Amino acid sequence: MIAIVGGLKRGEREYLELLKSYNLKGKVYNTQCPNFCKKIKNCEMCIIFTNLVSHNLLNNCNKVCKTQNIPIVHLNNNSISKLKENLDKMYK
Repeated sequence: MIAIVGGLKRGEREYLELLKSYNLKGKVYNTQCPNFCKKIKNCEMCIIFTNLVSHNLLNNCNKVCKTQNIPIVHLNNNSISKLKENLDKMYK
């Protein structure tokens, strides 16, 4: 599972469809939710849209990924094209 942290609420469906085209499952976390740290512990990679995420959510995500050795990808832009570029590098 790929965890996408941040991004636009209206772009959630597009993010998930793009992951599905790579035969990946994913979950989008736009805001801090209860048990966020527990939910991302078992993901295989974490993608963070840094321009649209709170500092608290970013810090929690970085802390969990560091302790669980989960790779983190920081994207400054929340566009689908940047996400696609990164997925191409990782999975093709």
